[in-house]
Amino acid sequence: MRLKAAIEAAALEEPRREADGELVGRYRFAEDFPGFAGHFPGYPIVPAVVQVRMAQTLFERGNGRSFSLRGVDHAKFLLQLLPLQELEVRCREREGGEQPVVEGRLMLQGALAATFVLHLAGAGDPQ
Repeated sequence: MRLKAAIEAAALEEPRREADGELVGRYRFAEDFPGFAGHFPGYPIVPAVVQVRMAQTLFERGNGRSFSLRGVDHAKFLLQLLPLQELEVRCREREGGEQPVVEGRLMLQGALAATFVLHLAGAGDPQ
């Protein structure tokens, strides 16, 4: 829970929903962000697990409820993300499933930094 709160604190604005339904959020992590601990001393980068949790947190904020992460598919982490960089996170829910399947993308200065697909379950939903 500490990580989720730290990610939420790094949000630069409330999530916005585009006309096509895509959620967009912007984040910036201070040098003392707890997700940098041990990753890597002297050269901190945003860990993949934090990048995934950013998209999950954005999706939760945009939908007003919590979800548990059931799995991650097709993950590609293309750029090293450093402290103080402004990151844009985009989430789009796929249509038609019982449980949310969310396509996530992270952008750094207009360049694609990461892509992945999240499989989520709502709190109290059967796994």
